[in-house]
Amino acid sequence: MCFSAGASFGASALLGGIGIVAITKAKTNPQRFFASIPLFFSIQQFSEGMLWLSIKKPVLADWQPFFTYTFLVFAMVVWPLLIPLTIRLLEKNTKRKKTLNVLVTIGGLVSATVGCILLIYPVQVMPMDHHLHYSFDFPRQAENLIWFFTILYMLATIAAPFVSGIKQMKWLGVCFFASYSFAVIYYNGFVVSVWCYFAALLSFVVLWIIAGLSKST
Repeated sequence: MCFSAGASFGASALLGGIGIVAITKAKTNPQRFFASIPLFFSIQQFSEGMLWLSIKKPVLADWQPFFTYTFLVFAMVVWPLLIPLTIRLLEKNTKRKKTLNVLVTIGGLVSATVGCILLIYPVQVMPMDHHLHYSFDFPRQAENLIWFFTILYMLATIAAPFVSGIKQMKWLGVCFFASYSFAVIYYNGFVVSVWCYFAALLSFVVLWIIAGLSKST
């Protein structure tokens, strides 16, 4: 996480436990896929905890690029596709499925584009004011596209829960939007790290949704 290695490892352990409980409660394959979200968050937070250690401990310095890209792949490549896809697989309404298919396509486009960016442009990570700042060496011509893909990213991850016909799912969208807004307002410059931390804590909402679905299945 953005604040310290210890906080990241603590969050990782908590999220791993939530993920195990959620998967245990899930009764169908789509539910299990959705329930795996906390486990993915757990791996992501663990990788950022290791990144903190690789920055502070010379013996782990050679591993810093690995932990950096592991975190960024989850934060910027996995989520814009995985979130709408898991929600789409749970959906039963035909019209809502069509809308979610569009969001899955948008998320896939974002994931593919960001994946290429991570391969092409180097990334530097710097500890600043007890946070981690990820700096991309973009050419100036490409910087104008950042906001465009940020909007597409948010559309894929935040809009999908509101499209879902599952009533509880809308709270996931509300919490995602609230946590992102908080990160932008109070931690501008560290949004990638901070928002993912708060979003990871929303795994409790995932567990709540799975518990409700398992009762109705």
